[in-house]
Amino acid sequence: MRSLLILVVIGGLTGLYYWQKKHETPAANVETKPVAAAVVQLTPAPAGQASEHNWMKRSLDRARDVRDQARDKTQQSQQP
Repeated sequence: MRSLLILVVIGGLTGLYYWQKKHETPAANVETKPVAAAVVQLTPAPAGQASEHNWMKRSLDRARDVRDQARDKTQQSQQP
């Protein structure tokens, strides 16, 4: 009985997925270039300017800033 319920749920989700794909609105007319012909140069974002959706990069940038502040504070306190 449990296996029947599981199969019905999986079948329902699969049907919902295909129905959604079938009724999906087409994307706007976007010119696509062949991948082989396109030259893609990925450049890193400047320090402290990570995308708002890139939480991992923002976390690393914040950790670096805190580390640098602590290092500067330690160096200033050790100078006579």
